[in-house]
Amino acid sequence: MLTPVEPFRPRTKEDYAYDVLRAAILRCDMKPGDRIVIDTLSAELGISPIPMRAALQRLQAERLVEITPHTGAVVSELSPANIEQVALILERLELLGFELAAPRATQADIAVLEGILDAMDAALAAGDNDRWAELNSEFHRTVAGLSGNKLLVEFTARALADWIRLRRWYLADVEMQLGQAQAEHRAMVESLARRDPTGLEGVLHDHHQRLRDLHRRAVAGLTAPGLRQQSQGR
Repeated sequence: MLTPVEPFRPRTKEDYAYDVLRAAILRCDMKPGDRIVIDTLSAELGISPIPMRAALQRLQAERLVEITPHTGAVVSELSPANIEQVALILERLELLGFELAAPRATQADIAVLEGILDAMDAALAAGDNDRWAELNSEFHRTVAGLSGNKLLVEFTARALADWIRLRRWYLADVEMQLGQAQAEHRAMVESLARRDPTGLEGVLHDHHQRLRDLHRRAVAGLTAPGLRQQSQGR
């Protein structure tokens, strides 16, 4: 069953279908490899197949859907190997994002980042890891936006979408050390506010080194002999 998103925001039928399907794929309500039946989804959302097909084309451009002529569409598959690949891309994008944001960020920009971190603290205190993860993505998108580089913003958004799926599908039961990650985020923003590139580089290096080690241990567990390579009940 698809869950409508932001029902009161004006949008075209294509945009509506895109938003609902994309959210379902990122939540893994539509699982990797699931077949997408256009007529069924069109009936469920109350729209014609034409905007549904257009929405699927957009999702294919983001690599969230695979469309094969004369066969149909499926939700893109995932592999444990994707974890390290996407994590590496996100690391490089984040390093570049902070580098470009450093000379541009204003006090108002710093306040926005601190506000996101405050909301992340609240989610962590409430034990709402899904909300924390959503805000974490918002934090990284905001840093990318401060860079003033549109391609960086686009690539960051796409890599984060891949990461959201991977986290939900493979890492939902992995201890992600969110408290330590939050402290590192605070240190990043403090270094950004001080215009301290050396301090910022050090924090980012330590942050991503820790994440690399964590991800490698998780991948080793997922690919160990006798273990299934996908999570159950997601």
